[in-house]
Order: sequence, then structure tokens, then C-alpha cells
Amino acid sequence: MIYDPDEIDQLGIFDGINEVIVITVSEEGLPNAAPIGIIKKDTILSLRLFTGTHTYENIMAAREFVANITHDPLVFVETALGDLDGDRFVRRDGEIILKDAESWALFRCDPLRVDISMPKIEFVKGEVLRKEFRAVNRGTNLVIEAAVAATRYVALGSEIYLDEIVRIRRIVGRCGGPRDVKAMDLLDKLLDL
Repeated sequence: MIYDPDEIDQLGIFDGINEVIVITVSEEGLPNAAPIGIIKKDTILSLRLFTGTHTYENIMAAREFVANITHDPLVFVETALGDLDGDRFVRRDGEIILKDAESWALFRCDPLRVDISMPKIEFVKGEVLRKEFRAVNRGTNLVIEAAVAATRYVALGSEIYLDEIVRIRRIVGRCGGPRDVKAMDLLDKLLDL
């Protein structure tokens, strides 16, 4: 178990925007998973929350969330536009995490009730569950970018995000593996393209 904020890089969180799957728990005790970018600049950690989402409401109520590190493109698409089944979660050290997470970290924060909140977050604890060495895969990275564009399309309704998804699909077809292509197919289906 890791408790020292200076060791957060061991969990896979580095300077820049770290795309993770955040799990929050509703007041009824139901887990919700969503892709969120944790922003790290030196020792400062923050995230951007948008109103009108389950994640925002759950964080406002509980003042905490669990960040899950995963490289599975399907999980990013599934959580961007839908909900995961309960069997995709497990408990570790009292926290609900993704069953297939590579690592996880519990954070606490005090967000402000505004349209877009960028609260500073505080690392509490985390755990590395498995370490996988992998080369950068453009296809997987672009699937995550497409999932972000899809959430913006749903929230804002701007066609520019659909154009971006179409452009990304072509590149994923060339550079991605079978799971990346499957994730793009699911994204198209969820967006009814």
C-alpha cells in the first residue's frame, strides 16, 4: 500500500493530464465509473468536473473518489457513455475499484458548486495491483481521445466532435489492435452512428 504523496508516480500518475477511470459512490451506495483526467503539475493535483453528471454529484456529496489506472480502451468507452455492471467492481482495502485495474488511488477534495469545478485533490492511499510493460499504442490512445470527444458531443451537441471521432476511427483502424477496433465499434453503436 502507498500512502506517501511523493510516491504517487508508482501508481502511474505523472505530470500532465492522466486519463483514469474514476469510481464514485452514490448516496444509495451504488458505484459509478467515468473517465476523468487527473491533472498533475509538480506536487499539485486537480481535476475538472462538469455539472449534471453522476460523478460531479457523487463527489459533491462524498468529497472523495477512487482513480483506477487501466489501459483497456473498452472500459473508457463503456464508462464514457454508459454504466458498468456490478460484477466489474471489487473491494480492496475498503474501497470499490475496477476488478481489472492495474492500480488505484483514493483522493479527497472540496469541490465548489459551479459549472466547471477544478478542485485541488489530496492523495490518501493507493495500491499497485500489477505492472505491465507496454509500448505506446496510438490506437489505444486515440480510442480514449474519441471517448472524450463523445462525452463532449453528448454534453454540448457540437458536430465538430463527431467529425473528430470519424477522423480518429480511420487512424485506429490502421494503428490499433482488435480491442481498440472493438471499442470504436462500441462507441459508434452508443452514439448511434
